[in-house]
Amino acid sequence: MTTRDLNSEAEIPRVVPSPRPLRLSAIIPNYNHGAVIGEAIRALAAQVPAPDEIVVVDDASRDDSLSVLAELAAEFPTLRVIALPANGGAIAALNRGLLESRGTYVYFGAADDVTCPGLFAAMFGILAAHPQAAFACCEGAVQDLDTGATSLRPPVRPAYSACFLSPAAVAERFRRIDNWILTGTAVVRRDMMTQNGGFDGTFGAFADAYAMRRLALLHGCCFAPHLGMVWRINSQGLSRQQAGDPVVSLATLETALAHMRADPAFPAWYPAVFARRWRFGVGRIAVASEPMNAAILMQVSARGVVGRTVLRIATTIGGRAGRLLALGWLTLRERPTSLTGLMKTFVSRRRAHRMIG
Repeated sequence: MTTRDLNSEAEIPRVVPSPRPLRLSAIIPNYNHGAVIGEAIRALAAQVPAPDEIVVVDDASRDDSLSVLAELAAEFPTLRVIALPANGGAIAALNRGLLESRGTYVYFGAADDVTCPGLFAAMFGILAAHPQAAFACCEGAVQDLDTGATSLRPPVRPAYSACFLSPAAVAERFRRIDNWILTGTAVVRRDMMTQNGGFDGTFGAFADAYAMRRLALLHGCCFAPHLGMVWRINSQGLSRQQAGDPVVSLATLETALAHMRADPAFPAWYPAVFARRWRFGVGRIAVASEPMNAAILMQVSARGVVGRTVLRIATTIGGRAGRLLALGWLTLRERPTSLTGLMKTFVSRRRAHRMIG
């Protein structure tokens, strides 16, 4: 294995061919996460099976990331660092990692998230039985670093036992809920991801979600009710910043809708359903903000005279009452998911927790 000079801005040297094919490449984009990336890398290296290579694409960090990564590379021989000379954003870094990776499968992680033990074993186990699937994914725990709150994702499981979902089954699940594919838990067939063109940077923080949904609709995927990662979010993260900017949020929505309408991989009914859920999703984040993000609620989430009136009243009231009013209206208006599915998922998780306990 070859690790480049971390202080050099020269092109990456040619990698010496591995004596055997690599099974799994874990790819992590990094920008100024020197304080936490060690935890992410150690969690990946501790997986059984562990990645054959961990490719970190440093996006011209300005903190001590490169020195931290140099120390980690000495500790973990499978770590390969690509230091970019200029900042190009997380999506470009992911695409660079995909290009440089050598595994049959790829995993796309984040520098501030942590994988849970057993993730890769569970994903490879189900993929081995379903070679037609583009990827296998599972569940994650969301940790809000601003509030300390934790929750499980997805809110509604697409299945209650490990299974393969055909393209038709994926479309059927998307009618009920579509945010059950968590990229940070997914082991993906590299050839299918590259054939898909990797990640489209015009989507911003939604690029990975769009690519994974398209792959699932084209090839099918596997899902297992297994806890695979801890997803750490905060108000300074890319997805939250995009969701909190009405101009960026609306532009991303329009870009996604235009692509979906022109792409036969997506059912004709899906763009309208997606738009409803997008308005609910960014609205929910706006409601949780302190204070509530009135600009997002009024410019992105409000629809019709009644909707604008209700959300204007909610932001005026503020506090717990205002939040409950806004969230209740958004849920009633946009119908983001199946209430039956929410209850079934809640009961299933409680039952599993009691069995483990």
